[in-house]
Amino acid sequence: MPGMNLFFRFLRVFLPAFFSSQRTNLLDVHIVKSAVWLGDQDPMGHMTNSRYSSFTDLGIMNFMGRTGALKAFRKRGWIPVIQHESLTFYRMMKFPQKFEVRTQMVGWEDCYICFRHEFYSKGKLIADSRMVARLTGRRKTKVTAEMALEALGLSVESPQLGQRYLDAIADLQAKAAGRAAEKA
Repeated sequence: MPGMNLFFRFLRVFLPAFFSSQRTNLLDVHIVKSAVWLGDQDPMGHMTNSRYSSFTDLGIMNFMGRTGALKAFRKRGWIPVIQHESLTFYRMMKFPQKFEVRTQMVGWEDCYICFRHEFYSKGKLIADSRMVARLTGRRKTKVTAEMALEALGLSVESPQLGQRYLDAIADLQAKAAGRAAEKA
């Protein structure tokens, strides 16, 4: 049953975002509102850590649907892949607490696209996530952020990325270089 409540939440978020006639800006804050359900809790009575990641996925789908990115990327056979996510928890949430997830693209570099997700309840920051994603094309072709922007008909510069994002990107690049060296 836990999978079903995620499926219904996905439909509740995705369908209005995907079929909305009004598109939002890439750098806008995109909000998903929800509440902690009984199936979201662990035996200790608070929302499980993994459920936060599930909500960041919903935030990404909401973002992609509302900005038009999903249609543009699917047309080209591009798939988003989360490569890094770092969650920080400040408070816990319990059933039936209401909350919202605020998702915002904060910038990009090369093929990496960076997002921030903030969980708020009653005006208080509950948790935040720093996420680095990329797009992959058919046969694992590299898709740069510039290619993604071009697909959306945009030509904008990335806001300056914070050091945490730059460190995550450097780590991902170092690991990719290491894997490539092993194959050679």
